[in-house]
Amino acid sequence: MGLQTISKGQILHKAGNDSVSTIEVLVKGKVRVYDQYSQVVLSVGGIIGLIETPSKEYSYTYEALEDSAIYSYPYNSDEDVSVVIRSNPKIASILSSQAADSVYKFFNAYDKLYDDALTEYEKIKSDYADYPVMCIKAGETPITFEKLDLLIPPERTDKVADWEFNMAKGLKEQEANLKKFFYPLNIDICIGIVMLALRSCRLISEASRYLIAYTKQLKRNTADFATTMKMITAKLENISSSEGEGGASDIVIVNALATIISYSNVSPEIAAKFEDRMNKFKSNENRYDSDDEARSLRRKLTTSFYDVFKGAFLHSLEDNDIPIELKMFFMFGFVDEELAGDKNTRILFNMARSYLPDPAGNVVLLYEWLKKVYNLEVEPSRNEFDQDWPTYLREQKATGNLKQEQIDQMTDDPVSRLDFEIHNLFALGNRMTFGRISSFVPVFDSQNVLRPLDMAYINVAKINEYYNNIRSIDYGVFCRQSLYTNPEIGIPQLFYAEDVTPYMILMPNIGSRASLWQEIEGKKRSTKARMLVSVFNTENTEECMIKLFGEFRWEMCKTEQGVHWNDVTDPSLTSMYCDYLQFFKKNSSLSPEVKEKLKLDLKKFSNNYKNVFIADYLAYIKYESAGSPRLNKVSREILFTFCPFSKNIRDSIGENPQYRDLINHMTAHNGNLSKPLHNLEAKLIREGIEVPPQLTSQIEYLESR
Repeated sequence: MGLQTISKGQILHKAGNDSVSTIEVLVKGKVRVYDQYSQVVLSVGGIIGLIETPSKEYSYTYEALEDSAIYSYPYNSDEDVSVVIRSNPKIASILSSQAADSVYKFFNAYDKLYDDALTEYEKIKSDYADYPVMCIKAGETPITFEKLDLLIPPERTDKVADWEFNMAKGLKEQEANLKKFFYPLNIDICIGIVMLALRSCRLISEASRYLIAYTKQLKRNTADFATTMKMITAKLENISSSEGEGGASDIVIVNALATIISYSNVSPEIAAKFEDRMNKFKSNENRYDSDDEARSLRRKLTTSFYDVFKGAFLHSLEDNDIPIELKMFFMFGFVDEELAGDKNTRILFNMARSYLPDPAGNVVLLYEWLKKVYNLEVEPSRNEFDQDWPTYLREQKATGNLKQEQIDQMTDDPVSRLDFEIHNLFALGNRMTFGRISSFVPVFDSQNVLRPLDMAYINVAKINEYYNNIRSIDYGVFCRQSLYTNPEIGIPQLFYAEDVTPYMILMPNIGSRASLWQEIEGKKRSTKARMLVSVFNTENTEECMIKLFGEFRWEMCKTEQGVHWNDVTDPSLTSMYCDYLQFFKKNSSLSPEVKEKLKLDLKKFSNNYKNVFIADYLAYIKYESAGSPRLNKVSREILFTFCPFSKNIRDSIGENPQYRDLINHMTAHNGNLSKPLHNLEAKLIREGIEVPPQLTSQIEYLESR
């Protein structure tokens, strides 16, 4: 033991260089304790090295902030700390107080370290979400950074409990009283406080090491992306600067209409009509008026558009280098650079050039969808009379419009199938998603740009994010009941939930609606639904998607229930909701205020039960899942029964009295269903039989949903 003076700026111990063999009591001055990421300052009475481990290298560097003095003691084990306290009974209270203060400071340093790591993680995820749109603006093709898809947020340590931090905070707040009235009572109290501080400081140090390692790994994993973002950002700044100075763009689209017409190889008559109608439409400032002349022109232009689209589509099938004007035509309905405007043309050019298809094939452009139909990869969609392709052909034969020979020839004829799809899903779906049916035109017009294109753009990443978000709340939204049989291993029949991701077809227009075109293909319940949304959505896209998924829930239930879809003796989502809405006036579970609201809701939605359900489903997914009640008791129970929240949502609202009983009932029900499946799984494992993935997935479905 000995007194030692240290001058301002002097390093007492250096991280990684010195081994811990002494512990010091600061009797004069201030000492900074720091590493690369955090720091705290010790005052008189502070114990230097309290956070360190004897015989190990120093984790922190200790530097005098002013001329200081310390008493040094040997430090070979934790017992030496209590010896230091007993050796200094007169200042034991100060040592205890400063030890508690050190814990408080190290906790705050740890919190800052965690907040910085979380902020960095969230910034990277945010930048990665913005990256595709930034590429579009910069005219670059986005690339996939696989490491970014695997990133996880930093985790707070579970080794230091909340009560320990709250205690440290309380000791700090009552520091004066404790030094005066509590610590002097007994030296063993002082030793206990210091030893608790020693334990807490070490655990905080260990947790800090994890955060430091996390931050370093995060920087390594995102280095390539960070470099790319700097390049994209610099390019966007240059573009913005050149535009501000009136600089010319390198994007040149001249007479796109002529290029598109020429490429389509349509007859001279169709070409002349389309060009003439386009010119009249473009030159008419009041082209969206409701008078007969304007309406007639829009109808005729629409007819010509689909004729040209079909011709261009067929030509593109043989072309490995499709002109950019045609890509813009297929993706957005772009026809004329003057009608679109210079700025919009430039944005559409970059979007078309940087477009990348969905690797999973679930989100497709209308053009890509038509290719699937043409190549016989999928069946044509239903028409406006809800007839699929085979049904339509049979109906044409029954009415005498087609003979059997013609039907045989048309069934697998690519062009016939294409015609059916263009005149039904494309023409009708395009008008439907546009939203304003009476003023619809399929060509891109700057007058319809009601929201910045980069914000309205619905790309592959956005749709897949909406799919993931809805599954994180309504886990079974896309699940269908399927049957697995394998008597040879003792499974005569196993019903399991099969998740079938829908097709989302991006329609080439600027629109305000999303639409469920059909919930299954033909009569096969295991096939994908077909949903439509404008490639540029002008409304709240999140709500648009939730409503769409709610509509799918309703229509899929009707399909599965068949004629019993509104029969309450066969309980289902649709039958229970219809019964609830039909007889709400007699429902004793509903208050007079709720009944009055339901009366107004039914009037608002023209007594359409499906639309009332969709509005409730939106409130259920968006608000109820976040713990904000919007529904009445009856609608909440029906929705939770048939569209239960996923486990993470149930855990977060489990103490909510409005959901507690519903969740407990569901947990018990799922437990009863999963128990025999677990027994079957264990039996197969004991017998050395490979467990079918259907069994494993059903157990996971029951336990994680």
